Amino acid sequence: MKPPICCLCNDRFEPSSGGLIYFTEDQDDKKHNEILKQPGYTGHPSNAFWFCEKHYLQAKKLSNLTKSEAFKILKSD
Repeated sequence: MKPPICCLCNDRFEPSSGGLIYFTEDQDDKKHNEILKQPGYTGHPSNAFWFCEKHYLQAKKLSNLTKSEAFKILKSD
């Protein structure tokens, strides 16, 4: 699992002041996440991202979208 560093502003934060958001899996995410379920594999889910307190609520509202759809919106704001 990646450490809690906001994927938008690169700020380090305590997980209690932000959070990990899972966006809807696209086809590549599904493949990657299935591999992570296999014995001996470790890693960070490809559709999960850390957000600091400043960005968490906005990102949470977009969790029904894929990561590419969500990041288009998040980066434009």
